Amino acid sequence: MLGQNAPYSKKYRAQFRRLLSNSEENVIPLSEIPTRVQDAKIPLSEQQICALMESPSETIDVDCFQKIITSKKAQPSMYKRALYTIADSVVAESQKVEVHSYIDAYTCFPPPIFIISVSIIQIAIFFYYHTTQYSPKYPITSDCAGCYINHNNSAPGPLLFTPTLRHEVWRFLSYMFLHNGITHLITNVVVQLAVGISLEVAHKLWRIAPLYLFAVATGCLLQYAFNPSVALVGASAGVYALVFAHVSNVILNWKEMPFRWLRFGILFVFIFWDIVPTLYRKFVEKTCDSISHAGHFGGGVTGFLFGYFILYNVVVHKWELILQWISVAVYSAVFLICVFLAIYREPNSEEIWKNPNCEYRT
Repeated sequence: MLGQNAPYSKKYRAQFRRLLSNSEENVIPLSEIPTRVQDAKIPLSEQQICALMESPSETIDVDCFQKIITSKKAQPSMYKRALYTIADSVVAESQKVEVHSYIDAYTCFPPPIFIISVSIIQIAIFFYYHTTQYSPKYPITSDCAGCYINHNNSAPGPLLFTPTLRHEVWRFLSYMFLHNGITHLITNVVVQLAVGISLEVAHKLWRIAPLYLFAVATGCLLQYAFNPSVALVGASAGVYALVFAHVSNVILNWKEMPFRWLRFGILFVFIFWDIVPTLYRKFVEKTCDSISHAGHFGGGVTGFLFGYFILYNVVVHKWELILQWISVAVYSAVFLICVFLAIYREPNSEEIWKNPNCEYRT
């Protein structure tokens, strides 16, 4: 049952109350729905009324009314039905009424453009630098396009994060537009589109954009805190934030999440496939690679903790609200510690958990 504090679906509860004939009535006979809607001048579409009349029950209560009115089949717009379908992929069954009402409240504005726009810019920047600074020594599969001016490793490009230029604070975000080869780019873009668009439809741009950008900044700050000797490129921190925000939502709404085992399985495979081999190479084989594991971890922490706080949630239980504030407090502490370390630690300081097999270049 949807909580009474759900702000966007309350208009449908108010409409239902207007349809009641007296204060003691709590259900409406199905046969009287069209007449009562007309008499009370409730702004329901013909499609919504038809959906109500198709109910298998002879009476309609408030929960049933809300569920039917905000169902996909009750929407005359194909675009809105598409938004509902996309949003349903990342919300629990009990959240659908409120999330659908949330989508209705803002109609089509803004459309889910943040993740799409970021992806387009990332692709455009990669191919711009790859074509304008082309070198046969750097094929498209391994070209860190735009990282260095004309592939001169002593001349960082304007977007690359490099420790010696940490005073140029935009680099803590701008590095997300660069990628080390087409495979790196495609992997990040595909995952962030697959997960990010549905999250943006359900939670809107003003929640997904801060989540993504804070994850990118946190990933960079954490990587610098652990190893202030390496340059950084790629949007993996933002991608991990989107994935782990979805993980958080699945865990917290486990009993009501449709296809929960399938969702959990896909997310588990993604995380296991990326993290376990990384930990094995790092601490068992002690081999060296060029992947920013701390950056990935920073993005995941942001998605799991800050995501639970900032993403829209129908708060039904008090403990959920308490957990939200605990999550943002823990995340804020992590973020501020990383900022302090970024200011305090000098470039090329010794790496925490240093691997003697690795040599780094700024």
